[in-house]
Amino acid sequence: MLAAICAVFIVSVGGQIEGHFAPVAGQTQFDRIEPVGETSVRIAGRSMKLRECKFVRIEIRTGRGTVAPIQFEEGTVDRGAGRFGFGPWLVQLTPQQLQGARAIVYHRCHPLWLTETRWYP
Repeated sequence: MLAAICAVFIVSVGGQIEGHFAPVAGQTQFDRIEPVGETSVRIAGRSMKLRECKFVRIEIRTGRGTVAPIQFEEGTVDRGAGRFGFGPWLVQLTPQQLQGARAIVYHRCHPLWLTETRWYP
């Protein structure tokens, strides 16, 4: 019974732990933040993919935890390891909301869980 409880715990937080100690991507910077209307921004920038894992999704969360809708104007791209450019992406946040937001990227590195990496800031 204890082994089953431990297994459930490890699988439920394994992705967060792995992403903290062995991040998939990082060193992100926005080169362009352009307001679009009153409720959105168009962003583009650079980042680094640190290891080979399959991209699943990215979530940009406000300080309140709300996930902002993202439209990938470049399409979705599964990149190899190394430095890369991204964008333009249309994010439904104001420039002020973006400053207080954080981005988490999810990758499939193995079958046990999705690896969660804090991508920005």
